[in-house]
Amino acid sequence: MRTVEVKILGQRFKVKSDDGEDYIQNLAKYVNEQITEIQRTSQAVATHNVTVLAALNIADALFKAREEKENILREVRERIRRLVRTVRQASGEGADKE
Repeated sequence: MRTVEVKILGQRFKVKSDDGEDYIQNLAKYVNEQITEIQRTSQAVATHNVTVLAALNIADALFKAREEKENILREVRERIRRLVRTVRQASGEGADKE
């Protein structure tokens, strides 16, 4: 595990991670971008409020990405079931042997 130093909102943080330094730096950059965007578009002045709003935005994006992934997986599974059924019907095995 390595320690990577990142800078968020002008503060330095040491992060221990098995991930590469570039990855951790990219995470910090993303967080900074989210905070900067909220500062630019929001009435929230206190740093604490801005960081909480940024955390909510990041969590929202994560939850939506997870939901999208699950929807895609469901669709792929359904397509596989239909393909298997079609192949079985074409080969004479019948559709009810899944």
